[in-house]
Amino acid sequence: MTHELVAICDACKQTIADGDGSLWVDMAEIEQATTNERAWEQLEAEQPERGVLTFSGESLQSYPDPAHWRVHQHSCDPAPNANSHAIEIHRCRSWADLVWWTAHLLGKAWLPRTDWDELLQEAAEAGQTRITPVTSPTLHR
Repeated sequence: MTHELVAICDACKQTIADGDGSLWVDMAEIEQATTNERAWEQLEAEQPERGVLTFSGESLQSYPDPAHWRVHQHSCDPAPNANSHAIEIHRCRSWADLVWWTAHLLGKAWLPRTDWDELLQEAAEAGQTRITPVTSPTLHR
């Protein structure tokens, strides 16, 4: 079977075969990112005008990091018992798969607290990390 996308293990940097790994995000890390974002908003928000919070450009530089999507072979997974949202690698082998998962994840209130957008951008730019194309795609920007 020919795949459009491959997964690269964050730990050993090897490609992951179907059934041997997953793309996952730790739910505890999402909770921490949510807590950090709320704390940041309380510290950095300027006086709201008409109920809208505003932030200075300088304060945006200290915006908290999102929860990180990881890719691991099962044998390299540093937290195999973590409470995570996991997607088996064989379900992320095509661009259509990534579009489907993106549409599915958009229904999750916690998605904006993750770096899913960065994962997609890395894939589109053939970043050779996490999820990457077998052949470099043509981007029409």
